[in-house]
Amino acid sequence: MENMLQNMDLIHRYLSAGITNQFGFSMDLEGEYTFAQNIVSKKMIIATTFTSKILSNPQLKLFLSALISEINHGKCTFDIIRERIKYFEKIPLNEKKIV
Repeated sequence: MENMLQNMDLIHRYLSAGITNQFGFSMDLEGEYTFAQNIVSKKMIIATTFTSKILSNPQLKLFLSALISEINHGKCTFDIIRERIKYFEKIPLNEKKIV
């Protein structure tokens, strides 16, 4: 897998596009996750730092946790992320903005 820190913007776009596609609204994800080094494996991972914005919506929390887990476990490569973003961006949605 490519370097996670070099692909922070791609990951952010992926998580945002996934929310828009799944829930029909966009959300500012600033402060909802961070990048950290796993103490045991020394690999970079995405660590959730969910605020009440995410925690107050159990479905959204579960959805984001699943996407992040896929990335952290290497089951979702950056090539797959790029393909999914392309797919999400092709789907027209009436989205609402939640800040």
